[in-house]
Amino acid sequence: MLRLKMHISLVVVLFLTACAPATTKNLGRDRQASTNLSAASSAPVSVPVPPSATNDTEATSDIVGSIISQIESQTGEEEAGITPADEVLTAAAGGAVRGDEAALKREALAQQALEAALSLLKNKAPERPLTPEPFEMPIKADGQFRIGLMLPFSGDYAALGRDIASGAELALFQLASSNATLVYFDTAGGSRAAEAAREAVAAQVDIVIGPLFTKSAMQTRTIFAGSAIPAISLSNNVQAATPGQWVLGYLPEQQLDHLLGHAISENSTKIAILASEDMFGQRLLSHTQNRLGSFGLQPAEVTTLPQALLADEESIKAAIQRFTRYTKPDPDNTELPEPVYDALILAGNSEFILRVAPLLSYYDMDPSRVMFLGTDLWARPELLAEPSLQGAFITQVMQPDSTNFENRYQSLFNKPTNHLVKLGFDAFALVAITHQQASNNAANPQIDWRASLIREEGFEGLSGRFNLLPDGQNQRFYEIHKLVNNKLVPR
Repeated sequence: MLRLKMHISLVVVLFLTACAPATTKNLGRDRQASTNLSAASSAPVSVPVPPSATNDTEATSDIVGSIISQIESQTGEEEAGITPADEVLTAAAGGAVRGDEAALKREALAQQALEAALSLLKNKAPERPLTPEPFEMPIKADGQFRIGLMLPFSGDYAALGRDIASGAELALFQLASSNATLVYFDTAGGSRAAEAAREAVAAQVDIVIGPLFTKSAMQTRTIFAGSAIPAISLSNNVQAATPGQWVLGYLPEQQLDHLLGHAISENSTKIAILASEDMFGQRLLSHTQNRLGSFGLQPAEVTTLPQALLADEESIKAAIQRFTRYTKPDPDNTELPEPVYDALILAGNSEFILRVAPLLSYYDMDPSRVMFLGTDLWARPELLAEPSLQGAFITQVMQPDSTNFENRYQSLFNKPTNHLVKLGFDAFALVAITHQQASNNAANPQIDWRASLIREEGFEGLSGRFNLLPDGQNQRFYEIHKLVNNKLVPR
């Protein structure tokens, strides 16, 4: 479905402002590129893709690797905010081979040049630094299609933004039409999300992919709504969803619905909830209570553990003992009493789960006796390896086989893919396909994004099959796995 063969002419525009949004430097530098993008230039860079690249997947591999590696897998300097996958030896760090006289001469000349440059700098009077001029996008030509990619390209979460960007760019090389332009806007992890949204409006983008975090999505949605610009956020929080502003992440609420349905189908109706006091824990707690109510059920027990209690060993032991209704075993009776619950929801983050699960097991409440229900959060390595969680039931999104994609990504970036890469690919793919279908409609080439993206048949992507809903949420399809010997086994 995603194999569309067309002439590709790509323009990658790095949107620069004096407030330090994404630049060629913080997006990375080209590595062994056949087409170089100069990191020294402060002007936007246009990169035409050779026509032959569109008809031969193998022929595009070098081009894709060269251009995309600037943003995702670049082995550049640390000052660019990029953690290299492998170490790169620079001219300063990697000395010449001693037996190579020509190399020794080059090294000596380089050292002389360095000393001369340092001498000039030492004796030169300081100058007032120039104030960078804000860059303004040129007026959009008729028929041009601009897609904004609004992600954290700097700051603590830049690596996440680069993962999403790399997936979007792989899709771009396969699917984008000749009039498509991808424009980058740096949210800096959220600190400049609203500013990035205003830049996107000024740049006349047609649609935005991003932002990533809930807070950023909530800050930007009124800005986009005021300009009728749709956005596809990568957030997994339903609170960030609103009509015309979709969330594409895996929603924990839908996973809880699937887990509760599984428990009830197994006649496990005495369902207890142990929750953390933070916003995420309370969000899961509230949804579980509401969903049980729709089934005509009430939780068998609800306990919220404050952070102060979690930090105190004696207090948390006492709280877990009360929650499990633990009684000391009878020396004359080796059989344990029946558990007071059939199933258990641990509403909290991975740190919370790892804190309470061993104590639950200590007080005779573990997955061998009670059905532990967990979202895809539990698929993290540290949770999969936790002994007290073995036997738990965990949701996983239904995904197609993506071996070819994963091998290609590994060869390009020298690291494995992840769900953010696949979400980035799918977000761009559905935008590109929707745009192409609208462009083929000569009678009405204008795109009604809400009508076009909300389809009954949905979309089949690398991240799984999904539908975008009128309220801004998405509907995905999950299956139940069981945690056995540190691995997830399909039921």
